[in-house]
Amino acid sequence: MTDHIEHENDFDEEDPRDLFLESIAEGLATLSEASDTPNGVDPVSSIFSSGDVDFTSDAWMNKLAEVQGWLSLSEDLPLTGGEPFLQALVVEFNLEPNDLLAPGVANPPLSLRALERLNERVEAAVRLQGNYLEELEAKGANRGTASQSWADAWAEIDAGEEAVTPEPVTAKAAVWPIFQLTKKPPNLTPSYQRGDVWANGDRQSLMESILRGVPLPSVILLRTGPSTPHEVVDGKQRLTAILRFVGKHPVAKQKVAEVTARHKDKKFNDQGRLDDQGKRDLTDLFNEDYPAFRRAWKALEGSPLKSTDENEHYFPFKLRTTGDGGLVGPYLEPLRGKYYTQIKDREINVANQQIVVEALFEDPVDYTVPVIEYTQASQAQIHEVFRLYNKQGVHLNAEEIRNAVYHEVELTRATLAAAGDADPNTDVAKISKSLAGIEDLGRLGDALTDYGFGGTRYKRSKVLSWVISVLVHDTKGKDLASTSRNIDDLLKTIQKNGSHPLAQSPTLTKLFSLLLNAVELHSSHDELWSDRFKDGGKGAKWQELQLVGSLVGITMALAASPDDIEDRIEANADAIRTASEESADWHRPEKTQTKTQWDYIARIIKSLLELLELDPDQAAEAVRLQFGSSGYASLQRMRINPKS
Repeated sequence: MTDHIEHENDFDEEDPRDLFLESIAEGLATLSEASDTPNGVDPVSSIFSSGDVDFTSDAWMNKLAEVQGWLSLSEDLPLTGGEPFLQALVVEFNLEPNDLLAPGVANPPLSLRALERLNERVEAAVRLQGNYLEELEAKGANRGTASQSWADAWAEIDAGEEAVTPEPVTAKAAVWPIFQLTKKPPNLTPSYQRGDVWANGDRQSLMESILRGVPLPSVILLRTGPSTPHEVVDGKQRLTAILRFVGKHPVAKQKVAEVTARHKDKKFNDQGRLDDQGKRDLTDLFNEDYPAFRRAWKALEGSPLKSTDENEHYFPFKLRTTGDGGLVGPYLEPLRGKYYTQIKDREINVANQQIVVEALFEDPVDYTVPVIEYTQASQAQIHEVFRLYNKQGVHLNAEEIRNAVYHEVELTRATLAAAGDADPNTDVAKISKSLAGIEDLGRLGDALTDYGFGGTRYKRSKVLSWVISVLVHDTKGKDLASTSRNIDDLLKTIQKNGSHPLAQSPTLTKLFSLLLNAVELHSSHDELWSDRFKDGGKGAKWQELQLVGSLVGITMALAASPDDIEDRIEANADAIRTASEESADWHRPEKTQTKTQWDYIARIIKSLLELLELDPDQAAEAVRLQFGSSGYASLQRMRINPKS
């Protein structure tokens, strides 16, 4: 006799929606627990548990609305819930109308894709919340600094010295097929390694990249002996994700062995069902049919595997159910939403080689991972090496990526050099010929530094790029996206059109000459600007939105009326100062979401031009005539009508 009938219900397929809902509920509960919040994020009125997030009613919407500040959404979600709330979510995540399901189809009435997007956002919010709180506590940073780090991290999602030991370090570089890293897994937890910090979305993204054949960064290992595992110096998160995906993480294997031993008398047939005559045990199911393993776990252990359990035991995870990570086309689309055991026999094309998925991870194939193997190093040196590589391995921010992707566009190189972020030992004319002959160009970078933007990670380049994109990027009737996207879209437009005026050196020479004069004009008239523009009146560092708005306004005024701009400033200085102190248009919004920041910049520019007795549309036309396009009309489209 078998247990087939008795346990029939234990083997029902688990609804993938349940996994997302569980994860979302746990994430929202975590977000509610923070005792401190970044500037602009309202504190939660009360802490709640994941059990309080009820998806069978509108209660979950109330909980999401409670913690939405942590999600850094482009617009506030309605507090009333219901249809407007759901519609706002669909808009926020750029979903389709059919991602909002008809009433009664499912609770909540969101598609699987919509739930996945929401879950990814919540996971990211939990991670960045942890970083924020850690910075407050561990680094002793003030709230303003930690808040800025938190905001910068979100912007890049839409980015103790030790003495050097004198002994030599011996290392060699090679490329390994993945099976060399999974057949005998390295030691993932040496003393200098941090914990497993990747969210599920990060792991899925990595696996999707591998399945598409995208090259990975180097993994750095230390050989510890002829019979002992290598230690992972750098690449722990990547290796952990790979080992989890294929079911070969040492912690997972040990846990499965323990549970299998506890149920050693239980056997399973080819369909993964309990069967006294079956030939497979729990370990076999884990290795060959992970969904069946999950069902068997529930039947044998008396409770289902939760995502928290799977993370704790380093069990496998699914690929994403959407094509957002690149799983598109006839080979890759069938892999969506599947575990490794479900796709092992699927054929794919990787590194120009037609193979099955299993071969990619378990055979010597053409797709390889670069490996740097240290063969001789002391423990102290490994700490040192890890620290150095960890610095080099910090995620590239938007400016660093932009400088690489659009380096062929002369505007990119010119901005880098003009901001003072290029190699100071290289002649500026060799970086960008358009800058040759501009006298005192270095004063532009000096002024950006004086505004409070240092040379770390291209912060001056970011501000200057922002000013340029606001000044000249015409979106042709489309809404402005994020700051980084707006800059990238401008560079992409120039990159695709070699005849674009801003692809021509004479035009760029004129642009950077104008910017230099505008910055000197702006910085030399400090009496115009409210002290609130500088760290809220607490210091000398300018806040970005106020600087961009006022600097673009001055630049447009200079372009429109270069001969009498000083006279205009002198005649209207008191009015400008009063407006910057008292006018509602110049008051920085508490929440600088994408739309509110563009609205704020637009209001400052228009107000400043009018106070200088210039017609904003005529000033915009002057910019267009000189540089081929103007961003003023695109910016004014982003104005937010006051609520009645």
